[in-house]
Amino acid sequence: MAISSGATGGSMQWTSVEPVWPEWACGCGFRMDIDALDPVSSVWIAAERWQSLQHELAIAQNTLQLAFTKAVESGVERETLARAVGVVPADIENLLK
Repeated sequence: MAISSGATGGSMQWTSVEPVWPEWACGCGFRMDIDALDPVSSVWIAAERWQSLQHELAIAQNTLQLAFTKAVESGVERETLARAVGVVPADIENLLK
């Protein structure tokens, strides 16, 4: 038997929006949810996914901060940026700190 990821199929092609729960799969086609074997594994897997998403969010926030900084340095008004992305100007001020 081998471990594999369960089926994923979110509405977004570039990311999975559904939890990914591994399962045991045999060459004969038999599959068993890993929770049936070890309930602690699902906690470990969910924690790893959460940590990964936190890392992705930090990267996205840094990228957004850099984009805002470049736009402001290029002369774009902060209020214009706020309207363009649908946030209040105070959010942009927080990102630029």
